[in-house]
Amino acid sequence: MGFWDKFILCQINMDAQNVASQLSGSGLLRTQGLIGGKWTEAYDGSTIKVYNPATGDLIANVSCMGRKETTDAISSAQEAFTSWSKITASERSRCLRKWLEETNGSGIMPKMGNSRYDLLIAHKEELGKLITLEQGKPLKEAIGEVSYGASFIEFYAEEAKRVYGDIIPPTLADRRLFVLKQASI
Repeated sequence: MGFWDKFILCQINMDAQNVASQLSGSGLLRTQGLIGGKWTEAYDGSTIKVYNPATGDLIANVSCMGRKETTDAISSAQEAFTSWSKITASERSRCLRKWLEETNGSGIMPKMGNSRYDLLIAHKEELGKLITLEQGKPLKEAIGEVSYGASFIEFYAEEAKRVYGDIIPPTLADRRLFVLKQASI
């Protein structure tokens, strides 16, 4: 390990709680589980400690979700999927775009805009530090991962309206095979 690697590791170690506090304050770090569109603590209140693998420092306590929480999350996702699959591709795209453009409600907004994408990009260094803290991934790679992941938000909001069917060449001259792509289980 070179000098700069040691320097960065030392700097990140000292900032572990600070980074976690910043991300919690901005709404980017949640320690609960998302069930039915609501952030929820474990029903029995239990948590799991998340440690920095390099130093053993505590980063956060996250809710320890069990069988009941998992069952509720799956049921909620199934209900959401049922209604989601009934709307058109164009409407799905509009929903994703709207979600993309809404703020996170924390009152802390990035300087360049107010979308979720902008919020992720504005905090990519802090998110990269968090990834490094909990996984040991190199900081530069972790920051790149945040930017790469954020780009999928925009990509899929645009792609959602491009769900086309395909006509497949048939094996018999008097037949046509048409594939209709739709959301299903």
